Amino acid sequence: MKEIFIWGAVGFYATAAVWILYVHLRGIERPSLLSWWLVLLGWLVQLFPLVRVWVDAHGALDLQLRTLLEMSTLAMGGIYLLWWRLRPQAARTVGVLLLPLMVLTLLASLWLPVVQAHLQSLSDPLLLGHLLLSLMAYGLFSIAAMLALMDAFQEHALRTKRFGELFTLLPPLDALEETLFLMVNMGFVLLTASMLTGGWYSYNERGSALFLNHKQVFTWATWLVYGALLLGRHFQGWRGRRAVRLTLWGYLFLALAFLGVKFVTQIVLGR
Repeated sequence: MKEIFIWGAVGFYATAAVWILYVHLRGIERPSLLSWWLVLLGWLVQLFPLVRVWVDAHGALDLQLRTLLEMSTLAMGGIYLLWWRLRPQAARTVGVLLLPLMVLTLLASLWLPVVQAHLQSLSDPLLLGHLLLSLMAYGLFSIAAMLALMDAFQEHALRTKRFGELFTLLPPLDALEETLFLMVNMGFVLLTASMLTGGWYSYNERGSALFLNHKQVFTWATWLVYGALLLGRHFQGWRGRRAVRLTLWGYLFLALAFLGVKFVTQIVLGR
């Protein structure tokens, strides 16, 4: 039953992405409100079964890889919907890459094998806060990664003087980089808060805030990469290729911490 809702969300997200491209190819510069409604419908359709499971299990969720992929898509979609209301032109541009990423993420969740459910209570405010902050940080850094790819494409097009339809959809390079660093700044704040709440919860439960495991190593690597990028931007004016590379490296480490470790333990090792 849950798969039906996921397929419905995939359909809405994919239709929104196609509609954005269609409107652009017709030469309409004004963002279409229809794309926002399509994403909202997909987001609500995807959210419904997750909330139902959470309510039926009295505040517990099965945090297997499938669920994390679904929740990360919800985080990306929620940020996109809010950002569209604030900056519709910029959100339309990001949607060209972000919406296909959301579709692929949900398809990956459907492809993964179903494992035995292991419900984890989220009644502790620290654990719930840690999870929500992590998801929001992942969503913001996902958008930052899409912006970094657009930045790299735009710089390459300007350097080689080879322009295409996608180039006309992009905002000016300065505006693109400004939005990129806005996403990185907000993501970095939320990631820091996520690490603090996670450490606090771990200390309360296990008596220690730090454990040397793969997830924490990759999380700290993410924090250091994005922290270095923000410091370099502030003191040295880093931008262009260096900013793009560090943004993508940071996102890779975050994906490994948030999803990669779970994939190895659950799918590869079968734990």
